[in-house]
Amino acid sequence: MHLLYEAGAVFTAIDTETTSITPKNGRIMEIGAVKFDKDGIISTFNQLFNPQCIIPPFVSQLTGITQRMVITSPLISEKLPDFIKMIENTILIAHNAQFDLNFINAECIRFELEPTGNKAIDTLQFSRWFYPSMEKHKLDYLAQQLKIDSGHSHRTYDDANACMHLFVKMCTESKD
Repeated sequence: MHLLYEAGAVFTAIDTETTSITPKNGRIMEIGAVKFDKDGIISTFNQLFNPQCIIPPFVSQLTGITQRMVITSPLISEKLPDFIKMIENTILIAHNAQFDLNFINAECIRFELEPTGNKAIDTLQFSRWFYPSMEKHKLDYLAQQLKIDSGHSHRTYDDANACMHLFVKMCTESKD
């Protein structure tokens, strides 16, 4: 990964907040993304969506996202093409990447868009390899241990930003 990073590859750290743990039963209610390369941040995406369903109380408690916050937000179908364009030709970075990709691709299929074909790096797996002695590998725990500003945990832009910083830290430390 260090070689890709140093060669100037463009990455996009992504995160989603959803109404359920499965794309079949749930919808995306927020996407956050930070597009970057070794020189810094190129662009960002941060958007709440009206999931057109009730947000379970547990999810609201975990994320801080309430029904009131999303009721006037756009539908994901209105903004998903912009997000897909942003991540085009980038390597995706996510903590537990398969979860986010499964939801994003399910939404793409729902709205007759091509599922993402991006390569992805999972910082959860990468961190388990890179920091084997860490007690936990949750993003907020790693951020705290590594002195990375994690902002508000379970809000997508802050989690994507923390994920980007974790990835960069592992890439730059791996060259030593």
